Amino acid sequence: MIKCVAKSMMLIGIGIGATIMYQKYSKPVMKEMEKFANKTIKKIDRELEEMM
Repeated sequence: MIKCVAKSMMLIGIGIGATIMYQKYSKPVMKEMEKFANKTIKKIDRELEEMM
């Protein structure tokens, strides 16, 4: 019984921690992902232009 309650409390704590981390850091991470995607797209465009 105590083991089951402790496990549930631990999982709830992990979920709360993950939610707080997501809310705090989601915008900077999204900006970095957007920059990376833009660089990759530009690189692919340049390579395609060079081929033609």
